[in-house]
Parts: sequence; structure tokens; C-alpha cells
Amino acid sequence: MGRAPCCDKFNVKRGRWSPEEDAKLKEYIDKYGTGGNWIALPHKAGLKRCGKSCRLRWLNYLRPNIKHGEFSEEEDGIICALYASIRSK
Repeated sequence: MGRAPCCDKFNVKRGRWSPEEDAKLKEYIDKYGTGGNWIALPHKAGLKRCGKSCRLRWLNYLRPNIKHGEFSEEEDGIICALYASIRSK
């Protein structure tokens, strides 16, 4: 008994994402959206990844509104001020 597998483990690529895979995922989501069905998305987008891997890649790296890089001086000040008032409970 137990949970059904989320994907075919033998037909799934693991490891680092290539720039081509990133481009395929981004292009597919820009064109069609996710539709809330991450399990079917890799097959439709032509990727050999599992749905969870695609979801995490999109949410953590490829979304257009994600800021990469250093904190600004203003953000640094806010973080320090909040830490001083709250501490690390």
C-alpha cells in the first residue's frame, strides 16, 4: 500500500538544470501558465524532469519577480533594525 509515485523514476533526469531546460520551462510557463498541475507540466513542456523539480526550479530561480544579488543599503538597515528590536527568538 502507500502513495503512488509522482513520476516515472527511470525516465527522469536528475542533477543540474541546463540553460536549455530553463529556457523550455520559462517559455512554456510564459505561454501557457502552470494551470496548477505541476505533475503534467514537464511532459507538456517536453522536459524529462518530475513536476516537483519543475515547480521548485520555477519558484526558487526562474520567476521574473525574484531578486538575485546583494541586499541594498536600505534593506540592510531594515533587517538590522528589526533584528535589534526582535532579536533571534
